[in-house]
Amino acid sequence: MAQPLPRVFMALTSQERFSTNSLQCRAVAVEAETEMQTPSSNEGSAGVKKLKVVIAGGGIGGLALALACQNKGMDVKVIEKVRKYKPFGGPIQLQCNAMGTMEAIDIDLANQIYQNCSVTGDRINGLMDGRKGFWFFRFDTRQPCYRSGLPLTLVIYRAKLLELLVNKVGAENIVSGGNVVSFSENDTGVTALLEDGSSVHGDVLVGADGIRSTVRKAMHPEERSPLAYSGYTVYTGTCDFTAIHTDPTKVGYQVYLGHKKYFVASDVGAGTQQWYAFHQEPAGGEDARDKKEVLTDYFKDWNPAMRERLECTKPEVIERRDIYDLIPAVNPGKWTRGRVALLGDAIHAVQPNLGQGGGQAIESAYTLAAQLEKLQPGSSTKQVQSALREYANLRVIRAASVHGLSRMLGLLNIVYRPNLGDQPYSVYPEGVRKFWAAVSQFNIPHPGRILGQILMMGSMQYILEYVGSGLDLPQAIGGSPVKEANLKGERQLTCAVPGIGSPKRPLEDDDFKMKGVPGFGK
Repeated sequence: MAQPLPRVFMALTSQERFSTNSLQCRAVAVEAETEMQTPSSNEGSAGVKKLKVVIAGGGIGGLALALACQNKGMDVKVIEKVRKYKPFGGPIQLQCNAMGTMEAIDIDLANQIYQNCSVTGDRINGLMDGRKGFWFFRFDTRQPCYRSGLPLTLVIYRAKLLELLVNKVGAENIVSGGNVVSFSENDTGVTALLEDGSSVHGDVLVGADGIRSTVRKAMHPEERSPLAYSGYTVYTGTCDFTAIHTDPTKVGYQVYLGHKKYFVASDVGAGTQQWYAFHQEPAGGEDARDKKEVLTDYFKDWNPAMRERLECTKPEVIERRDIYDLIPAVNPGKWTRGRVALLGDAIHAVQPNLGQGGGQAIESAYTLAAQLEKLQPGSSTKQVQSALREYANLRVIRAASVHGLSRMLGLLNIVYRPNLGDQPYSVYPEGVRKFWAAVSQFNIPHPGRILGQILMMGSMQYILEYVGSGLDLPQAIGGSPVKEANLKGERQLTCAVPGIGSPKRPLEDDDFKMKGVPGFGK
């Protein structure tokens, strides 16, 4: 990761937070206050019993919930399947909604994340043509941050993020090597039943145990599996980037588009790049040869900047997995039952096209903790159920909306055709395919590409605003919980100052804009 920088912000007034340009903000640099919040013990200073929350799953969502509950005076017990957290997976992107919410949960943890991350939100990001390498659309991911007083998008290694979360929650509050397989409940509480025959009792049980949640299955035993295959598999890897064709001081992440495949690359700091190669194919496939060779063939005629990532990647670090999400649970009753609720991938798993898996889990953690704070130890099942149902009501529209946007962008990525005649449909007779192949040589922009760019230029900034800040909508109609955190004063309206709170980039505002007529811009 890049060397840590001082955590300094521009403080925005309520009138200034909607400015479209950071230079219009009457800003003053301030040091972020660190409020050390210690994990709660089993009882308060006066020996008062605390609400006990049992959490199945010690991933990002489960640990974020545990920390949020602790900081609101609750007792927590996290049950995690693995016996020991080990480094796994690559970096994870946390956008402004995720980090704004994390600041509200625990500012000390947020500052630790800032000291171990690489900021990408102050660089050019966007969609590229896979073969030719020109910009199809540039994202200005700074704007939601400037308008709503939110942190810039960053990336941090997943293992490091989990380490920071575990340290904050406290190892004594985590049961390692435990797998919740069922539960029982009555009006005095709920008991999580573990695979080894042991049990943990509490006032509330939360299933944050991933996309194949056993808690969800126990809640709805007759329900057909909501898992949905996305239609593509993904190869992923990290590399020491040679930066011959791409300047990482100017470019954060790029999505290279192609027909039935696309390639995502992001700078993750310290001269390292993370990439994902998506390819449309049936689920359950395996490679009969070296994965790097397979990918080299898939992308052999693509532009040098994209292929550079593959060329500097060691074959042994490349991993492959099929991509699934969950069919959106638009009925709040699917989120809760009695004293049990679901959170994160267990109820709103999304495709990775918006980088919102972890972000949505953090939003849900904040929202659920806020509702649980209203309960008292010994609350009746009816009272607990009411609080959990309110959590579901506040999250269901937002989670379903982000889910839909992620799917929509995945579809765009796969159906993209740069020029008329490119990749003619296999159902066409051979003569027709040859005709379109000849037409493609003239590099006539495909009508779908023209229309797609026009639509993106008219809508993408609103999509970024919605994902990042919720467009200032109330949570009940799909807004982000960061609005509530701002109104409660649980975080300061701030955005990082380039050159102070984040690296100064050799970029001008004009560099973030598309050039040319809509539909033909680059």
